[in-house]
Amino acid sequence: MFRAAYALARKYTFPVVISRKTVAGKCSGTIGAFIVVNDEGWFVTCYHIVKTIADLQAAEQHARAIENQVATINKDTSLSNSERKRRLAAVPRLQSSDTDRMSVFWGVKPNVQINVKEGFFDSAVDLAIGKFDPFDSTWVAAYPEFKDPSKAFEPGASVCKLGYPFHTIVPQWDASNNRFIFPLGSVPVPLFPIEGILTRFANVVVTPQTGGVPPAQTIPWKMLETSTPGLRGQSGGPVFDSEGAIWGIQSQTVNYPLGFNPPVPNSSKGEKVPQFLNVGRAIHAESVIAFLKQHGVKFAMSKH
Repeated sequence: MFRAAYALARKYTFPVVISRKTVAGKCSGTIGAFIVVNDEGWFVTCYHIVKTIADLQAAEQHARAIENQVATINKDTSLSNSERKRRLAAVPRLQSSDTDRMSVFWGVKPNVQINVKEGFFDSAVDLAIGKFDPFDSTWVAAYPEFKDPSKAFEPGASVCKLGYPFHTIVPQWDASNNRFIFPLGSVPVPLFPIEGILTRFANVVVTPQTGGVPPAQTIPWKMLETSTPGLRGQSGGPVFDSEGAIWGIQSQTVNYPLGFNPPVPNSSKGEKVPQFLNVGRAIHAESVIAFLKQHGVKFAMSKH
């Protein structure tokens, strides 16, 4: 059912890989997804992805500031040994688990370092958009259409989610070149689709407590729910129909208790296992469209 739609969606869906090294030297990688909306380099993803990036960038800057502070004290030949020790003791100490280095790989074009020139977000609905620099329109083979929310946008429709689950990248830190290196064979990151049906919708009330950014109140913030979960690595990826039109941007998975707890097989202690239904939750296309319009970002809309 989704063969042709998948062939289209994979042309504008890409991975974002966030690499991190702790002070102790442990490296790790986190994978998310994004879609490129137009030939000007605008993209859509989840706010929690860009927030993670921003938090790690701030942590890295903090680590460099402390490093520079220590280096300045050690190089100051006017200080006595006792004064140097006193000043060094006053410098905040980093914990072994703190971030020392980080980087972001926006996987539109291999071997090209792409940065985000500008961006906008609203945390209440977990939506973020941005513009890449540099960007070449030939890097993307096709651009998406968003489903017209005024036409047959109803529960029961079959949809598909796309992203990058079941794949792990553990980068290595190359100190001589001051960069992360991905292990051989870890890229390109393999795509994984999962189907489901649209089940229902939820309106998001934007308040200062939910983190809405003015003028977010003018936008119809909505989420849609699917009968299957969004998998880790699919956040920021598209939820699309059999014709390839995007109905939403995958954001999170919600766990609903089913109300029964069967016993653990062969258990001698009578343990029981709570049962849950895991469903996906995505940012409604109507909200994405309104946000793109608000910021003057061009996009295509489907005829159905």
